[in-house]
Amino acid sequence: MKLNNLFYSLVFISGALFAQEDKSETILLQTLEKNELKLNMFELLVMPAIGITYERYINPTSSFGAYGFFNFGIDEGYRYEKFEFAPFYRIYFQRRDKLDNKGLYTEVFTSVSAGETDFFDYDSDTRNYGTLYKQKYVGIALGVTLGYKFINQSNYVFELFAGAGRFLNEQEIRAYPRVGLSIGKRF
Repeated sequence: MKLNNLFYSLVFISGALFAQEDKSETILLQTLEKNELKLNMFELLVMPAIGITYERYINPTSSFGAYGFFNFGIDEGYRYEKFEFAPFYRIYFQRRDKLDNKGLYTEVFTSVSAGETDFFDYDSDTRNYGTLYKQKYVGIALGVTLGYKFINQSNYVFELFAGAGRFLNEQEIRAYPRVGLSIGKRF
């Protein structure tokens, strides 16, 4: 009887120790790969600008982060902003057995940006465009992005996304696009 109790106690203790080891390894792996850093190659190639994204995972289906953008040539490309800082929150949509922050996602962001734009003053009485004005602005915007993220076994990331932001304050530019092909690394 005592031998059986000793045997069951040893089996229980060793099982608890092995379970603790597996759990700590899982937690260690989860904490090691919760960050991601990406470079927006689309903006780098289309215009002389750099866009960098940092993303931190909350759980397997959501994350938060920030996007930074700096435009080296305001007159070129498709954006008027000289710089932008945009914090965001993402939700990933994937199968239950593939929950690992990849695949289809949607993102809600807010941004602070500054830039300069040219516009013509329109005279409605004469139906003629008047004087060319330049406007420097600082804008606060809200927006939405839809994208898809691919990741390989070495934790390299490729991401396609498109969206738009709408400025909340009064200025000539009311909205702006957010388009990208990002390449990065999960760490």
